[in-house]
Amino acid sequence: MPREDIIEGLRYALANGEPLDKAMMSFFNAGYSKEEIEEAARFMQAPSISQATPMPPASSATPSTPANPQGYQPINPPSQMSAPPPIQRVSAYGARSKSSGKGITIALVLLLLVLLGILVSVFMFRDSIAGLLG
Repeated sequence: MPREDIIEGLRYALANGEPLDKAMMSFFNAGYSKEEIEEAARFMQAPSISQATPMPPASSATPSTPANPQGYQPINPPSQMSAPPPIQRVSAYGARSKSSGKGITIALVLLLLVLLGILVSVFMFRDSIAGLLG
C-alpha cells in the first residue's frame, strides 16, 4: 500500500494544475524514495470510479470516438510516465575551486609567520621597547 502522505501531496499538486512528473520530482527532491513515489503515482493512476473523469455526452451528429459504456475515461497508465529529469544543483555550496583555496592557504601561512616573528621580537627586545615607550 503506498504512503498516504505522498498520495495526498500528488493529488494536491495535480489539483493545482501541476504535471504529475513535476510533482513526483518535488517529492524525490524532498527525500522520499523513488520506489515509494512511483508506487503512489501508479496507485493514483489506477482506473477507479472515484478518480476517473466523466466524459462529455457524445452528440449524435459527429461521433468521433465510440462511447464508453460507463461514461468515464481512465487516466493515462503508468507505462506512459516519463522518467524524472536529472537532479540539478541549486547552489555551489561545498564545491570549492582548488586554485583559490591554495592561494588563501599560502596567504594565511605567511601572515602566521609574520605574526610569530613579531611576537618573538617583542619578547627578545621587551626591555628596549619598554624604554622607548616610557
